[in-house]
Amino acid sequence: MTLSETTSFNDQEHAQELFDSLIEDGHDSDEMKEFIEEHGHKDFYLYYEDYCQALAEFDQQTVDSFLEVFDLMDIEHLGDAYMGYHESGAAFAESFVSDVGYIQHDLPYWIAIDWEETWDNLSYDYSESNGYIWNNHW
Repeated sequence: MTLSETTSFNDQEHAQELFDSLIEDGHDSDEMKEFIEEHGHKDFYLYYEDYCQALAEFDQQTVDSFLEVFDLMDIEHLGDAYMGYHESGAAFAESFVSDVGYIQHDLPYWIAIDWEETWDNLSYDYSESNGYIWNNHW
C-alpha cells in the first residue's frame, strides 16, 4: 500500500495497522486501496469496518445511494435510515400514508390526492436518492 504525502503520519500509521490486520482477516487489498484512494487514510481507519458491515447487510447500490445523501461518517446509521426503495418520492408518500393508517380503505375513484405535494411535505424528514428513501432523523 502506498501512502500519500498529504496524509499525516498518524493517519498513515493507523491506516497501515488496520490495513495489515484486515489483510490477515481475508479482506481484499484492492478494495481497501480503492476505498483509501476515494476517501483517504483517516476515513479508512475510522469508517472502513462500518462500511464493510453496511455492504454485508445491503447491496453496493443501496450503500452508494446512502452516501449520496449522507456523509461516510454516518454509514453506521444506514440501517436505521433505510425506508426502502420506491419508484418516486410520491410513491413513498402514498405507501407511507397508507401504512401508518391515515387512509384505511380504498378511496372512491373521484377522490384525488396530490402525492407529489405530500412528498414535498415529507421531504423535510425524508430524502430520496435513486429511488431509495432515507429517514433524515435516525
